[in-house]
Amino acid sequence: MATPKHHMNPFVRFLTITLTIITAVVVYAFAFERTDIDLKPVKDEQRRTQLIRIVRGLARPDLIAHNEVVTFHLVDVMTPCPPGGFTPTPPDTTGPYLEMFPSCALPGSEVTVRGFNFDPGEEGPLSFIPPSGVTLGTATIVAGDDGSFSRTYRLPDRPDETVQQLRFTTRERTGGWTWSETAQDSWDKIIETLMLALVATTLGTAVAIPLSFLSARNLMRTIRSPLSSVALFVIGLPVGILVGRQVGRWVTDTGEGIGDSLPILLGGAAAIVIALGWLLRVTMPEEDDAPPTPWMKAGRWGIGAVVALGGLFAIGFLGRALLEIGLDLEDALGPLGFLGGFVRVFGDLLTTFLTVVAAIVTGTAFALLGSRAGHLVKQKLPDAAAGLARFVLGGMAVAVLAATLGGAVQWLYQLDATSNARATTAGGFLLALVGGVLAGRRARKWISMGWGLVGTVLRLVIGVAGTLAGLFAGIGLGMLADFAVGTLFAASGTLWAPALLGAALGVVGVYFARGWDQLPSGMAAYYFARTFFNVIRSVEPLVMAIVFVVWVGVGPFAGAIALALHTTASLAKLYSEQVESIMEGPIEAVTATGATRLQSIVYAVVPQIVPPYIAFTLYRWDINVRMSTIIGFAGGGGIGFLLQQNINLLLYRAAAVQMLAIAIVVGTLDFVSARIRERIV
Repeated sequence: MATPKHHMNPFVRFLTITLTIITAVVVYAFAFERTDIDLKPVKDEQRRTQLIRIVRGLARPDLIAHNEVVTFHLVDVMTPCPPGGFTPTPPDTTGPYLEMFPSCALPGSEVTVRGFNFDPGEEGPLSFIPPSGVTLGTATIVAGDDGSFSRTYRLPDRPDETVQQLRFTTRERTGGWTWSETAQDSWDKIIETLMLALVATTLGTAVAIPLSFLSARNLMRTIRSPLSSVALFVIGLPVGILVGRQVGRWVTDTGEGIGDSLPILLGGAAAIVIALGWLLRVTMPEEDDAPPTPWMKAGRWGIGAVVALGGLFAIGFLGRALLEIGLDLEDALGPLGFLGGFVRVFGDLLTTFLTVVAAIVTGTAFALLGSRAGHLVKQKLPDAAAGLARFVLGGMAVAVLAATLGGAVQWLYQLDATSNARATTAGGFLLALVGGVLAGRRARKWISMGWGLVGTVLRLVIGVAGTLAGLFAGIGLGMLADFAVGTLFAASGTLWAPALLGAALGVVGVYFARGWDQLPSGMAAYYFARTFFNVIRSVEPLVMAIVFVVWVGVGPFAGAIALALHTTASLAKLYSEQVESIMEGPIEAVTATGATRLQSIVYAVVPQIVPPYIAFTLYRWDINVRMSTIIGFAGGGGIGFLLQQNINLLLYRAAAVQMLAIAIVVGTLDFVSARIRERIV
């Protein structure tokens, strides 16, 4: 039986529509007031004249230059007049010449400039030239039908005891045309813009693809881990980063000690790769005849560590070798020297960021190894020992997290030794996070989805209230912890206070979470990744470019880094949303065969996302080309840097060339990307 439709009372409907219209009018009226909409400047005649001049300049791009002869016609002038007056050098009246009446005058006064024997309609600028040689007070002069002109001219306020000059410049075309200097500069800069956008898009895509899987809810919501696994992951990550940093520095110092000998560097890298390949082949069979024993697994982990260390040495040696090879190729290749520059920069990247890569890789390896060890703790230990381990590991993990937060605050704000901000920040952040999560869970239980928009608002209010309550409670506990550490150990203002507070909070948290067999570690990673992406995307690339200009200097490199960072966050969000919209059937089918999580992603997820990933990447390249125009305004290179200079100098014809180049490139990219999407997507 069909449910009868609910008909709204006509009066209620009329009242609702009326209130909606009134509300919309009030909102837009307030919006007009806040945007300061005023039509008085629009009606101002002077502003209209300026606008017309700009539009006409933009409509005449400075694309073509003609071969021409430039002639300067000069007349002497003195300002102010010297004692006894001033008589200028008589001009040559057989050709075009200038006269000024009077021949000397006070600065800022008006004089009459006359020209004779010019071609009818000949046009050019009239300028004042002081002894410094700069051009001042330019005015446009057009000769009459008889080749003469008379023009009133106001002298600039530039007094000098020496003779100065007025200059009328004429140009005579003598041949064909060529591309103007502005057009050639714009061509160089638009190529730079395209390459800048290409590098930024490539780097951003390479980083965004793996990160997009971490921020896909449908992939992360099924991942759950025991508390001991999560705790050892948190402990292993900073420990591994510190170890990796030291290893990276050791490898870098070793490479510098070897010197710049190419045979030694290349031979060393090749020998390491061959030895590591042989070691892996001997110790890591493709198939095991019997399940590996724990000792065999531990040995393979050790061999993996040796291989990773050897790989770092090989990368360090190869980087230094490429640096030397690139320097030689830059001079030897001539016009193709940029290939040598690429080799040199690539080698420099390998050596410069070796320590960073070593820290990230080692930190990730330690974290994953700790996570695996946490699973073994839960599976292998008796219940009593496993329960005790949960308390110990939970306290240690939160202590490490709190100490890390306190150390970050200390580094950022350069706190003095008596400040308790390390402990209060760590406590406030941790308990604010806990309060927000618990309040949100309670709100979902108390208020059903049937409450609609009102329920959503109430749940938001409860979540915010829980977050604030946790924040203030954490600040109070942080102050108490710092006071206790200062009183008992005379260590006030150190990282021991946040570590002690974190350990206490960790133990208490483990006690209250004793009924949770598994923690939603996947969703924790999901929310962390999405929050990180949102924070990065909230910062405009223009602001990022300003920061990176300070770091790497003015030029396209700063713009490429800024766009790459913003591209990473934007594409990771788009990619993850595409992963969330895939069909679940293939994943369930592949998982049912016993495939691992990685195999499920490779064989069930990747085939569904390749076409949209390509489309998003091409679209992002188009966006980066357009955004690089604005990046250039902050010193980030590209054609925007040239465009800003011309606009600031009021050279609108030159600016029109850059705007035309941008329009052509964007339109071409749109056409090409559309054809690529047609063939691939």
